[in-house]
Formats: sequence, structure tokens, C-alpha cells
Amino acid sequence: MWIWITYVVLGLVAGFTSALLGIGGGIVMVPTLITLFAMPAKTATATSLAYIVPIALYGTLKQWHGGQDIRWLLALAAVPLGIVGAELGVRAKQHLSNAHLQIVFGLFLILVGAHLGYQGWTALKSGPAAQAQAAAGPSQ
Repeated sequence: MWIWITYVVLGLVAGFTSALLGIGGGIVMVPTLITLFAMPAKTATATSLAYIVPIALYGTLKQWHGGQDIRWLLALAAVPLGIVGAELGVRAKQHLSNAHLQIVFGLFLILVGAHLGYQGWTALKSGPAAQAQAAAGPSQ
């Protein structure tokens, strides 16, 4: 019984962070499934992908209806090669052990986290004009 309650709470937390940060839930789901539920890394990543699609679609539509600017052309242009990338990722994962996959995932999180943290820190130190530019994103 408790495991199902934990799954539901995990879904809530992953959905919240997905919509708030645009992370798709994988950054929350994968480590939690591995750590709390002793799920093999390969199973955790596959389970996370099954969760991401409906939640990401729902979050996207809610933000769009709420007036958030969404770069639809960029998203649609990226989808075909995103599918190719997913195929390559599945094939690559077949050659990794669960332990190696955990190491790759952890290193990826560290690198991306350090990069984003540095960008945010730099924007804060640069003043309001740089913060506004960073919030607007790259120019079209």
C-alpha cells in the first residue's frame, strides 16, 4: 500500500518540477526510482520516459493556454531528430550496464547543473539588465 502512495507522491513532485523547470520529470523520477525503489537504472529511465510524454504535453498546453510564449517552430523542427536521438539512445543503453548508466546520468546532471548555476550566478552579478536578457532567452 505504501509503495503506491509513494508512487503517487513521486508523480506529484515530478509533475510540479516538470512544469516549473521544464525538466520533463526525468531528473526527479530516475534518481528516485533508483534510490528509493531499488529499480535498475535501465528500468528507471524507461519508466521515466513513459511518464514524461503525457505530463509534458499537459504542461505545455496549460502554459500555452496561460499565455506563455512557446517556440512551436523550434519544437516541431527538433522532433524528427529527437526521435532519431531517442533511437540512438536506446541502442546505446543496450551496451551499458545499470551501474555505467547511473554514472553517465550522474555526470550529466553535474555538468548541466554546474553550467546552469554558473549562468544564473553571472546574470545575478551583472545586474537587472542582464537578468532581463537572460529571462528573455536567446534572441530569435
